[in-house]
Amino acid sequence: MYGMYGPPHPSGSTMTNWCTPRLIPHHSTMPALGSPQDDEYSPPFYPPTEYMTDDNTRPGYPSSSKPVMGESPSADLTPHPTIPPDGIRTPPSLFSDKLYTNYIPDHPEITEIQQYVSAVTTEVSELDQRVAELEAALADVMTRRAHLQEVACAHQALISPLRRLPPELLQYIFVLCLPSNRNAVMHASEAPVLLGRVCSEWRRVSLGTPEVWASLHVVPPNVNFSNPASSTARFQRKRELLEMWLGRSGACPLNISFVWFAGDSEDEMNLCGSLLEVLVPMCGRWRVLDFQVPLKMFKPFTGLTVKDVPMLEGISLMDNRTPLYTDAVDRWPETLDFAESASRLRNFTLTFFSGGIRLPSIPWPQLTTLYLESNIAFFFQDSREMLTTLSECASLVSCTLKFPLSHTATLPTYEKLNIPITLPQLHTLCVDGDQHLHNTFHMSNTLTNLCAPKLRKLEILGRSGRPEGDVAPEPLAAIRMLLERSKCPLERLNVESMTLMPDEFIACLRLVPTLVELVVHNWAVRVHIGPQTTEEEAHPTEEAHEIAENTILKALTLPSGKTNLFGMKHRTANHKEDLNARTVVEVDTSIEHDNKHDNKLPLLQDIDMKAAYAEVGHWSVNGNEKSHAEATSVHIEPPIPEVNGAITKDKGKGKAESLEVDADSCIPAEASLQIPDEPTLEAEYPQELLCPKLQRFDFTLCDASQFILCDFVASRWEFLPPGAARLRSVKCNFTAVEDEGVKTRMQRFRSEGLDAFVTYQIAVMDDLNPSPWTGLEGPA
Repeated sequence: MYGMYGPPHPSGSTMTNWCTPRLIPHHSTMPALGSPQDDEYSPPFYPPTEYMTDDNTRPGYPSSSKPVMGESPSADLTPHPTIPPDGIRTPPSLFSDKLYTNYIPDHPEITEIQQYVSAVTTEVSELDQRVAELEAALADVMTRRAHLQEVACAHQALISPLRRLPPELLQYIFVLCLPSNRNAVMHASEAPVLLGRVCSEWRRVSLGTPEVWASLHVVPPNVNFSNPASSTARFQRKRELLEMWLGRSGACPLNISFVWFAGDSEDEMNLCGSLLEVLVPMCGRWRVLDFQVPLKMFKPFTGLTVKDVPMLEGISLMDNRTPLYTDAVDRWPETLDFAESASRLRNFTLTFFSGGIRLPSIPWPQLTTLYLESNIAFFFQDSREMLTTLSECASLVSCTLKFPLSHTATLPTYEKLNIPITLPQLHTLCVDGDQHLHNTFHMSNTLTNLCAPKLRKLEILGRSGRPEGDVAPEPLAAIRMLLERSKCPLERLNVESMTLMPDEFIACLRLVPTLVELVVHNWAVRVHIGPQTTEEEAHPTEEAHEIAENTILKALTLPSGKTNLFGMKHRTANHKEDLNARTVVEVDTSIEHDNKHDNKLPLLQDIDMKAAYAEVGHWSVNGNEKSHAEATSVHIEPPIPEVNGAITKDKGKGKAESLEVDADSCIPAEASLQIPDEPTLEAEYPQELLCPKLQRFDFTLCDASQFILCDFVASRWEFLPPGAARLRSVKCNFTAVEDEGVKTRMQRFRSEGLDAFVTYQIAVMDDLNPSPWTGLEGPA
């Protein structure tokens, strides 16, 4: 064995001689680079910033003069110098070749290395001092720059156009800074408080603009319920702020809103009443009041009459705390007598969650907005009284009726009424209620008796789940009667939680060709429990009852004058079969072929027949299937428009003769394509343009066909007939797994600019664990 340092040196010297490094005193003269002594003493110095090789050595150098255990000492010791980075000069070192190696210096070498490191460290310290000086100089320059920039900006501000705005125009801008959909709040992040925090001039202008202080939303402070008396100081401070705020409003009409979400104890009512007392002296300037408080909080308003509120235009009351009996309708409170017969009243809103009250004698003919909502008792004795009152609202523009939803309320039973009323200015109508409650306020009585010739927005909001034995009428027929009687230019229709009867619903849509937005939501949960055990259930036949949504989608699918070559596949009525259909070529079958609107088919040689063949796998020749090797030509027989003069067409009758085309350049040899006997898009979908102006479509489709939805979208996005508007937004959800083909088509629509949002939810399937309610067999 050779020992730890391997075999003897090839030169024949002993291990001690060739392993002992040669030392050169630090005071000796270094040989010049390239001299004969260069290799004997030391290679040139290269800085430690060079890259390392995989064996942790510098490139071009041996790992050490001492061989590693097990390594042959005959390795290449010839140095391969590299060029150091530009501008870097370091003191020469005798140990450059030992850097980044496993070399272990002895004691004399350690002393030599320490001296070298000390010299280098001294130079590093000098460089650190220079860096500090440069950083201080840079900081001084940056400070000077920031100062000059600040001076420049300050001078630039002197010539800002905003300084030259007249105060009146600045006041007008300040008024536009107020919230548009609610009253202003006491917060530094919003106008008008924020405006006064910009500069002294803006503060002066804002304080001198009464209009910005004429709107206020009041939220009382929190109450210490364990010791309400301790809250007196906070309410006193709030009262002072109210007085200061409203004092800046001058003589402007006031819009005040007040919200109290806590309890209705006596102490709480007294504390909140102290804030309402601030409003009483200003009642002559009340324009719009919006209170969400218990009725008994209005004690400070006792004694006010209609003469005290000459500017009152709107009042909104919400009470969700006052306990009333379910069969009682309380009288209008005396504390609010000032709202009766208000001469300028236009907007009237009442929301009572726990009961209802009698309506005051308000000036019905001048109302423009009416909103009535109650969960238990309503504001009229019966539907007859309500319709009679509505007949007086000749100026009504927006009407919202949210009928009681309680199943325990004692209300008169449903009775079909015939009291036709006309609201000539009505623009928006919302009817909300449970269509399954068989009481006098059933929404059908309102819809069937109403005529609104200017109606543009209609919302009918029902409730899901029709009980067994329910005899209440479905509202769709009433909606159709409303539209037939009104003949209105309806633009938005929103129907929620209604039983969709396709014939009735489509009949409604035919009455509104101006419809722009259609929203149909069904919040009922459809749960599938138990397997489909029969072949008929697993694969429904043509005679099976079709899903209502599919029928509606088909009716809304526009007939196309363009060619949709290979996107349409033959489907069964329920559209749930695996689609192994032949290619269908759509053609224009219109008899009238006007040159002004000449929707021509593409040239047949432009059709990718090979792609079609790859999809269907066969061709059809006169009803007989043949492989592509057996067919000879393309044969098209249905009536189609003229294609560059290649088709002989009888323009008087709108028919075309058969066409024989040499398809060598477009299909496989001896291939033939024929229109199949199955119905095409025009035959499967109605030809009439239903809702041609439709642009926004939001529909809960659940079990409907994803393919029919794609056809509907394509007909209103890609292949628009004359006079139809292009679809802009589609929002749907399915209770199914997304089909890959449908996913691809919808992605393409979105890439082309359509706002399409389709969600999928997995239907609830069988649970192997037995349920305590249904067991293994599911519900009966």
